Amino acid sequence: MSHSGVDISPTAIRFVELIKTPHGLKLGGFGEQTLPKPLVNGESLVADLDLIAALKKLQRAEQLSLVEVSVPEEKAYIYTTEVPEGDDESIRNNIEFHLEENVPISLADAVYDYFIIRNNEKAGTIFASVSVVPLSVVQEYIDLFAKAGMTVVSFLTENQAMTRAVIAKGDKRTALIVSLGLRKTVLSIVSEEAVQFTTTAPIGSEDFTAAIMKEFGVDAVKAEQIKKEKGFVRSKENEALFLSLISTASALKDEINHIYTYWESNREKNKGNSFITPIDHIILSGQDASIIGFREYIAVSMKTDVELGNVWANLFSFDEEIPPIEYLESLSYGNAIGLALPKQPN
Repeated sequence: MSHSGVDISPTAIRFVELIKTPHGLKLGGFGEQTLPKPLVNGESLVADLDLIAALKKLQRAEQLSLVEVSVPEEKAYIYTTEVPEGDDESIRNNIEFHLEENVPISLADAVYDYFIIRNNEKAGTIFASVSVVPLSVVQEYIDLFAKAGMTVVSFLTENQAMTRAVIAKGDKRTALIVSLGLRKTVLSIVSEEAVQFTTTAPIGSEDFTAAIMKEFGVDAVKAEQIKKEKGFVRSKENEALFLSLISTASALKDEINHIYTYWESNREKNKGNSFITPIDHIILSGQDASIIGFREYIAVSMKTDVELGNVWANLFSFDEEIPPIEYLESLSYGNAIGLALPKQPN
């Protein structure tokens, strides 16, 4: 079903429309609608008149009808499981039978889907990644978009959407995606093109901005300018800025290290399981992931290859086409692009 991808962040709504052409998918419409005030975590979305007004404005301007929407990582559950091979119905029956053992909500109150990671032909089983969202959360988003004149055709968790954008089709390697948002960072282990573990750290780009404001006594606008122009590079001229940012950067590095250590520990416990492979590289996404020197800091600290995400990985090569969205700006469109991509069958 043809649809647009719509991603709601605490400060903005971003949408992407992809068009099918004889030469593959091409970027159609795209845009951002800034919210007049940031969303407050835990507050009702359908009661937020500013959010509804912003969605209506976007719908009218872009004539959006059918949309796929992202669900925040902290409102969803993702786990991996091994079940007997079979058709879709038998696989779902097996997942449902054990669902309440893996997530703290009842089957009656849950909406779930699964993605086949790999078949274990020798054992006659499949490994699957299962995503579960409370029914109340799904209904709230359906009602929210209905108020704005749009129909939600499907959902992805935000880490699944980002994965579909930055992990190239066929890339089976294990990667750690670090998606730096305004108030949080979503860290996801992706292997075999599926999210297999995820967590959220309460550290975001506004923490870097706040550190600069405090150190230099400037407002948020000036702090953002300093952050973008000078970055995270230690030098004689940049010493004060570096020291103001190091505490936040170090805290985020520790969170990355925690999930890295967890995965390696889990791999050690399951040495006989060839499906659990070492983390090959780290992918940074989100606009502030591009702060000058930040990628190098994480790479040196983690002793691992670190790259900035390419949100166009499953659309086209830069050798063939230059997208109309500037590269640094595109890092904020990862979720929306992943949502707009056509779904692949299991």
